[in-house]
Amino acid sequence: MGNIRLILILPLCALLQACGGLKLIDVPKSSAALQLTTAQQQTIQPKLKLIRDIVEDYDFEKKQLEADYQVFRAGITQRSYSRYEDRFTDTRTRRDLYEFREEARKFLRQRNIYLNEVKDLIEEVVAELTPDQRVKLAELKLPKLEVPLMLQRDPYNELRYIPNHPLGGANVF
Repeated sequence: MGNIRLILILPLCALLQACGGLKLIDVPKSSAALQLTTAQQQTIQPKLKLIRDIVEDYDFEKKQLEADYQVFRAGITQRSYSRYEDRFTDTRTRRDLYEFREEARKFLRQRNIYLNEVKDLIEEVVAELTPDQRVKLAELKLPKLEVPLMLQRDPYNELRYIPNHPLGGANVF
């Protein structure tokens, strides 16, 4: 009876592990999944920890940029409500927009630097692995440094302003 349970539980565990996805930056689990030797652990684990640190730094900077964006949007909304009350001038909004754009550009440049560093570290890790371990590495989730939604281009932008069209434009009704 115990063997039957074991036979039923093992595929379920394998399925759950495949669905959840083991992350490369989880050093102990990824080292165990790759079945690293002690010599490989001494060279690969510091690189995996460095990748994890890069991802954590990126996530912190991303959260900071998102918070700054919320402050920027709140300032614009607040000023637009008081526009008619205290003789609103647009120079402050333009200055704030310029400062936020510069901050976003710096963030994207730093993201590219992080991407290059992670790519180089992964190449160094792959060079240390055996062919079987490379196959297992391909199954691991590699870190993604995703661009925040506010900095992504709008995929429907061209559809929003089609003149005289039912989906958009001035003459909808």
